[in-house]
Amino acid sequence: MSGERLYRIEAEARGIAWKARVLTGIQRFRFFKGELLAPTERPYVVLSISQDAGVLPDLIETDMGVLLIHDRIGPILMNLCPYDIQLVRVELHTTTGKTDEYSALNVLRRFEIEQMEDSGEYRPLSPDRLYFLSNQTVRMNLFGHMIAQDVNSQRLYVTERLKYALQARMVTGLAFKKTKEQTA
Repeated sequence: MSGERLYRIEAEARGIAWKARVLTGIQRFRFFKGELLAPTERPYVVLSISQDAGVLPDLIETDMGVLLIHDRIGPILMNLCPYDIQLVRVELHTTTGKTDEYSALNVLRRFEIEQMEDSGEYRPLSPDRLYFLSNQTVRMNLFGHMIAQDVNSQRLYVTERLKYALQARMVTGLAFKKTKEQTA
């Protein structure tokens, strides 16, 4: 796996109307700690989006930074990385009614993938403000996992194999950003 390229994944920028709003109390920190959530009979969280259910993409970002994925993507992720993720049931209210075809993506593997170092350089923004520059180094290894989340930035990273599997299914609403070839 260490020879594989890494990609950062994020939801495509579509505007505020395409972000799902959380309606019930969600414990966001539990998603960003990589904690395994107990399954329940009812949806774990209820969300709302001001779009029709028929035009929604496969991947939706919420206003709290948690990603929602469509049920057709779930089997791909569960086949390739069953121990790295958890799919948490959600109820999504759209302009055309309720849908239960989406799950919240809970990434269980968390590492320090990005490292920031002070470069000692700065740029003046105005006469009384400075912008300090830093160097970002990305560790090009997920230690045998297909998907992982950075501990500090909460960004998701996937391997090339998972990227190609998602692209083969023509997943909508997902953007892949190539990482630099630097190792920490």
